[in-house]
Parts: sequence; structure tokens; C-alpha cells
Amino acid sequence: MSTYHERAAKEMREERPSATVTPIMRKLIEDSATMLRRSPEDAKARAAAARMYAVDHLDGLHAQLRVQFQKRGIGYHRAAEPADAVRIVRELLGDAKRVAKSKTMVGEEVGLTHALRAAGIDVLETDIGEYIVDIEGRGPSHITAPALHLNRARIREMLARTGAELPDDDPVRLSRYVRDVVGEFFRDCDAGITGANAVVASSGRIMVVENEGNVSLGASHPKLHVAITGLEKVVADEDGALAILEVLAPSATAQPLTSFTHFLAEPDPGQQRHVVFVDHGRSAIAADERYREVLKCIRCGACMNGCPVYRAAGGLSYGSPYMGPIGAVVSPLLWRDGRYADLPYASSLCGRCTEVCPVGIPLHRMLLELRGDAVASHRAGSRKERVGWQAWAFAFSGATRARAATAFARISLRGAGRVLRPTGERDDPRLLPEPGPPARDPEMLRPRESQPRPVVVPVADIESEDPVELFKARAGALGVVVVEALEPAEGDRVLDAVAAIAATGSVLLTGEAAARRPILAARRVVVRVRVDTIVRYPSQVGAYLGTGDALILTGASRTADIEKQIVRGIHGSEELVVVLEPPASANPGR
Repeated sequence: MSTYHERAAKEMREERPSATVTPIMRKLIEDSATMLRRSPEDAKARAAAARMYAVDHLDGLHAQLRVQFQKRGIGYHRAAEPADAVRIVRELLGDAKRVAKSKTMVGEEVGLTHALRAAGIDVLETDIGEYIVDIEGRGPSHITAPALHLNRARIREMLARTGAELPDDDPVRLSRYVRDVVGEFFRDCDAGITGANAVVASSGRIMVVENEGNVSLGASHPKLHVAITGLEKVVADEDGALAILEVLAPSATAQPLTSFTHFLAEPDPGQQRHVVFVDHGRSAIAADERYREVLKCIRCGACMNGCPVYRAAGGLSYGSPYMGPIGAVVSPLLWRDGRYADLPYASSLCGRCTEVCPVGIPLHRMLLELRGDAVASHRAGSRKERVGWQAWAFAFSGATRARAATAFARISLRGAGRVLRPTGERDDPRLLPEPGPPARDPEMLRPRESQPRPVVVPVADIESEDPVELFKARAGALGVVVVEALEPAEGDRVLDAVAAIAATGSVLLTGEAAARRPILAARRVVVRVRVDTIVRYPSQVGAYLGTGDALILTGASRTADIEKQIVRGIHGSEELVVVLEPPASANPGR
């Protein structure tokens, strides 16, 4: 297997991921910081505490979860290794021939798609980004944006391989083409496979977040729904799940919340639901004091968004299903055979990953620890390196030797720098420029005509102490129409929300109102909200969640998988209307 440095050099030379990734990341980091400032001051602390509690009490929470699953009629399954996970899923699928699969990093980890196809099952990746990289055949390059490394022209070429006849590479046209292919597949599929962002031990509900609506389809349309996730994704209660929710989307994609936040409970009549928890070394990680905190990860991708190494070399250079700083830490821990022992060296140790992590994982420290482990096990560090470092230690272990070594190095570098230049591609961002006067390009002095594209939603600096006014502003920024009266039209799906969230412009549906099939099929969704049920933050909506199915809607379904440009109306209506109604005391008829 090639090393990280070999893969990174090849990617930078042939694919130049920096040209596509860096401009997007700069805007994303800026917008994410703005979104997180809108959250409660203790949001990160509560999310970190919820995740750490889960890591500290994995066995007890899973025992509680088994009981709750049994009450709800949900199958509980535990896989020790990737092969076990594939076998369990294969057995659950039975004679299923057509399977719609949503994005799941644990599915990538265990090689689920390839294994099922090898067994003769027709598996379709239903997330737009995953569908595209599945055609490319190299896997996702980012945890939340699988096709981030591909521009629209490349994507159009890839879709043409499948027979698509597209007149141009407009992201709206490309996204809707994939949407239609996926929608047609869902008309006649036997099972849906999704991931899970959190599984609540106290209630047995499964929290899944998404934007496009393909998870909604996978969880509601086929007769069998299988969720596959890591052993660590259990949380104690709904408060813990909501704490994660409050920082997940802002950190990942600079959204207040994703379009759909599902709390899945009992399967529908005639449907089966199962959850497969994958260990694959997670129990061993939880027992290791040096690395156990890595299991707090909520898979937001913030660490890779801010990582200068990831932005230069791209996600595919890591060679692992997990990329970026989190991948550089978790990959050697999950695969103990040494195949990823060099990934901890894919870091400048600037600490940016730790700084932006919303749950406070000390990634920079773990990268150093893993480097030490790799050297101790002789999986990294050549004899020449060891000799070199021993010489360095000798030279700088005394003041006199250190001054002499420094003076010698200064003279040597001045002389050698005039004669020797580093080899390699000159567009390698790690190389120093050639000596001589700097090149000045007059074009760089001209103002850019195009403005930075929004990442997923426009970030508007809106603040108000009045929750109703704040809700209007935030929902409006998402493209939601907010009115005080409306005569429903034919084809509208009219629903009553039990609550709304001002800071995110979201509405909460429970029970029958949360049924996903009619929502996805509606021409337009109209939601009635009483103003006295509007809370400020997601963490305050727990009292309204009920005990069954719940769905938090935040704007219309959308995607930004192609060059991070927003396309609304994927699986579901393009229009969401919220009708604000007076408090219950002023409206006795409701």
C-alpha cells in the first residue's frame, strides 16, 4: 500500500484539490463561526459533556437501549468486526434485491456497499454526493461533502458515463438529474439503509440529520429499514441528543440545523427497523485513557475544514474512509495492522483541529501520541531518521554545542541555498518560491467580480430579543414564507406544529404530523405554529418532543453537494410556509 506522502504528492500534482477546496473552506469556516456565535454560550460544553458521558457509560447505556428497542419493536444488533457487520446486514436483508443506501461513514468503514454488490444486491447510493463519488470509484473526500473535490464540469462528465444527456453543467440541473434517478429507484426498492447521528438510550429513539430527504425516504418507504452506526453513538437522553444537534450543523456546514432532523421511534405498520452497532476496536479505544476522548466525535468535519494539510492535499490522499485530522487519529486506532500508521504525520501540529472541534477533542495531542506509538512499533521512523534525531539531541543538549550548531547551520544554509533548490513540482504549496524579485500579476490587483458563494444558507446577522421576530427573520433567511393567515391550496400538506425554534427558523412536528411520506409527496407544506410555543434554542424543545416519532423541519429540502451551491427541492417540496397563530387562550377553536 502506498504511503500518505506518496498519495498526497500524487493528488497535489494530478488533481490539485486545493484549487477547489480552499475557496469553499475559507467561506465555510467564516460562516460556521458566525453560526456558532448564535448558539448558547454553553452549547459546546453541553455537547462535549453528553458525548463524554456516553463514552464513560457505554455498557450501561447499551443495556438500557436493548430494553427500549425491545419495547418499540426495533432490532438491536452488535458487530465486533466489519465482517460481522456485513454478515448481520446481509442476513437482515434476506431476499432483498434492491437496496437504497443513504450516507453512513460506518458503512464506508465496513465496506458495506461493495460487499452487498458482491452478493448480487443492487445497491444505490441515494445521497447526491455519494452517488457522484460512487461513479468516480475513489470514495468520498469529506465526511459531510463527499464530492467536495470535484467541480461541476467533472461531475457532468461522470454523469454522462451513466447515460445522462445534460446540456450544461449547471449545479441545479446536475442535482435534479440525480434526484430524479434516486426518486425513481425508491419507487421499487426492498430496503433502506441509513446511518444514525445519535441513538437515545432512555427512549430508544434514533436521531438522524439530513438535508436532501433521502433518509426520510429510506426510513419510511421500504418495508425494511436498517441503520448502521458506531458503538459510541449512543447518548443518555434527548437532552444529550439536542445538545449535539445544537453544534453539529453549524460546525459541519454553517447551517442552523439541517433540513430534516429525525427522531425515529417505532417502525410503521408492516415495516421492520433494525440498528447495527459496530465495535471494530471502539471498546479498546474506550479503555485507553490516551485516546478515549476521540469517541466523542460527532462527525461534523470541522477539523478538516480548518486543517491546512487537508486543504492542500485533499481527503482522498488519506486512503482511509476517515480523512482529515480526525481520520489521522481514528484510522490507526481502528485498523491496528499498521496500514494507517503514517497518517498522524499528515499534520502541521498547528492545533487548529483542536481549536475548532465543537466537543473539545484534543486532536493535536493524540496526533503526537500516535507518532510516538508508530515509532515505538517500528512502523514509522527509518534508521536514518533515528540517527538524525540523536545527532540533533546531542547538538542541542548543551548551550555551547547549540550555539555552534546554529552558527554552522546558518552559514551552510546561506551557501547551499544559492546552489541547491528543492526538487519537485513548483506548484507544490510546501515549496519556497524561487529567489529573485516577486512576480506581480496586475490581474490580482483588480477587484473580483463574483462574490463568495453561500455555503448552504445565507448567514444574516439577525438578532432580536422577541422570539417571534427572531423566528420570522431566521426562517425567512432559509427561504421559508412566514405569514399570519393563509388559505391552503389544493395539494398543500397542512400540519400543526407542537413548537418552533426561533434561533434556527425550525418547526417541530410529532405523531401523525411527522409522517414522512405525505410530507415528501406534498406540492407545498404549510405548518401552523402558535406563537406561544416558539422557544429560542433547539436545546429548549425537549419538553415538546413527545415519546413517538418527531421531525424538526428547517426550511425546504436542499443540497449543496455540487460546488456547495444551494439547490432547493430535492426529495420534497421546494416551498415551506409557516402560518403564525395566536396563543391557545386567544384561539379556543384549536
